[in-house]
Amino acid sequence: MSKKILVISPIPSHPQNAGNRARVYSLFLNLKEMGHDVYFLHIQKETGDEESMQSSWGNNFYSIPYQKPKTAKKQYPKRLSQKIIRKIQSFIFSDPLFTYSIDDWYDDSVNEKIINISNQISPHVVIVEYVFFSKALELFDKNIIKIIDTHDKFTDRYKLYQKKGKNPRWYSTTSKQEIKGLSRADVILSIQQKETNWFSKRLKKQQIVTVGHLVKLHSNNSNELKNTILFVGSKNPINVDGINYFIKQVFPDLKSKFKNLKLILAGDVCEEVEDFKDCIKLGRVENLKDAYQLADIVISPVLFGTGLKIKNIEALGYSKPLVTTSVGAEGMEEAANKAFLIANSPLEFVDAITKIFSDIELYKNLSQNAYNFAKKWNKSCLKILGDALNKTSQ
Repeated sequence: MSKKILVISPIPSHPQNAGNRARVYSLFLNLKEMGHDVYFLHIQKETGDEESMQSSWGNNFYSIPYQKPKTAKKQYPKRLSQKIIRKIQSFIFSDPLFTYSIDDWYDDSVNEKIINISNQISPHVVIVEYVFFSKALELFDKNIIKIIDTHDKFTDRYKLYQKKGKNPRWYSTTSKQEIKGLSRADVILSIQQKETNWFSKRLKKQQIVTVGHLVKLHSNNSNELKNTILFVGSKNPINVDGINYFIKQVFPDLKSKFKNLKLILAGDVCEEVEDFKDCIKLGRVENLKDAYQLADIVISPVLFGTGLKIKNIEALGYSKPLVTTSVGAEGMEEAANKAFLIANSPLEFVDAITKIFSDIELYKNLSQNAYNFAKKWNKSCLKILGDALNKTSQ
């Protein structure tokens, strides 16, 4: 049964120059192709390409301004006494400097506009992107199906950065606050099974389902290797940290084995990497297919992070042999050493990439298995999503 679906998103669907944006666009484009009437409401927390969004969603596109609440900015302690108090708190509780309450990023000024748009549409389903915008679900009555597309688990997320000696970035909250936000929904969309398990232990009334990133499928018929390696990414610090690790600790050893080897970088990550010989920076590309066509192997040397690594399942959809870390493989573990290879040290990266370049049959097998896995992945995700919508509406 076709449904009217209102999507409320603080991130734009265009351009797809970051994993979360690619996730948003792909998910709702697929719902549209399934026959549902999708309305996309962009709350302008992050700027996007309004013209492209209008072109894509037509009359079903809405955009409203976002006013950053005072609670959205953390204040660093200045006095010594404040610093001491914060230090003591951090040993007992989540660090207050990096921990937000669930609604700290929500802008109440958007409520009236959301209600007006909803009255025009009369949606059957409302989907909110990210738990920190879940307060919007309180504007809708119980007859409307309420869904949160989580993207990530945010409880104590800042600790992942601190363990790697990095300054915490973006959003982090407590378990209590995250559950408060998630409890506003009827259905929780988790992006990978590990997070589904975490949510399921803490939520009893909600339907929790794993819906990974849906990818475009492209077969790879190349039998001639060009000795090219591709990394695609935004300038997210996790990406920057990972590619700099690869450049400094892996690439020199590979160059000693393959003299004509080229490293290709695509996306805004190019802005954060110094120029050097044998590195080709494409910058932001309008069509990622152009970047993937240049590559033999795709790498994803991410050393920390949560959620599903969008660029990894995307690479498999392009039928490219992928080499990533165990962190990068989270959510896709069943395909390890079949559709992609895992490397957790510089030596393992060198070894895995050398094997692929040196064995055309291994290259072909990884390529075919990547395509088959991505195809099966899409089919499974779409069925789970469709079943969740149908079951909840009964």
